[in-house]
Amino acid sequence: MKTRIAALAALFVLAAWGGLHLIHQTTSSASAPGQTVLSVYTTGQATTPQMPLWKALAEGDLSFTPDIHYWKNLDDLRGLLLAGKGDIWVGHIDGFAQAAMRGAPVRLVSVTGWKKFYLLTSRPGIRTFDDILALPTGAEIASTPPHSPGAAVLRALEKKGLPAFTYAPYEPKQLALMAVQGKADLLLLPEPLVTVLLRKAPHLRIVASVEEEYGRLTGKPAMLPIAGIAVNLETLKNNPGLADRIARALAGQEAELKRDPAAGLDTMPKEFEKFIPRDMVLSSLERDIIHVRSAHEARDMIRDYLDMVFSGENGEGSRMLPESFFGGAS
Repeated sequence: MKTRIAALAALFVLAAWGGLHLIHQTTSSASAPGQTVLSVYTTGQATTPQMPLWKALAEGDLSFTPDIHYWKNLDDLRGLLLAGKGDIWVGHIDGFAQAAMRGAPVRLVSVTGWKKFYLLTSRPGIRTFDDILALPTGAEIASTPPHSPGAAVLRALEKKGLPAFTYAPYEPKQLALMAVQGKADLLLLPEPLVTVLLRKAPHLRIVASVEEEYGRLTGKPAMLPIAGIAVNLETLKNNPGLADRIARALAGQEAELKRDPAAGLDTMPKEFEKFIPRDMVLSSLERDIIHVRSAHEARDMIRDYLDMVFSGENGEGSRMLPESFFGGAS
């Protein structure tokens, strides 16, 4: 009975986190007379990647009024991008890039999400990443979301000695239920789902950070350009310099957010509390990093990352990405 209650509780939290996304919400902010109104499409699944944006808006570093919309899932976001619907988008770098390579009017402005994926387990014999390295080829790792960038990075690390594991994809709510019931004991997950599961399934523990192990095995920085802020190219025609202004404003928030991450939460729209409780967000920030770079600055890291994520898609990597994709002040 206790297991069933815990499982239902986990699913309830996941629904709030955004795993079910039953509602496509819209929130309009009151605009100052004569001030530009821009539609911002965002998600309740992300916290750190968008805190600099909301803080910059709250403090007047950006002089437009956001008309806030919430995309429901990655398919919904992909459709918005390809249709060119919206002025500003908060989302995943690979999703932005994939849309741009298919002709969508997308310019990435800033990378704001750099550390998201973790390996969790309940197996007594797995305590460190070295124990993961000792697993046999073909060992199964349950992963979420489907087509997880974290799994793509781990596959790329096979060239650095990581065994070729089998990654079993699941929807977040499905994998959460399996984990709570003890039916999955080696998992690959992003924050803030990691925090949710650690509370609801205390038999699980973190073994490793994908980004940290990427850095250790490659000798590169232990971070990856996972999420950020993009702007519609059509919007930029009517708002010259907007991409640079956003990039500078977000970068200007980095130092203060590093000192006090909670200050960023205070400026986010109140609707975010419907997706994941504030205390869970604060806990997830303990494993996240505050780091803001323009797409122009992070171009090489973005290309390296996309070459890993898209390596199985006809080998296209980042070669088909237009140069107009990389925006923001240098």
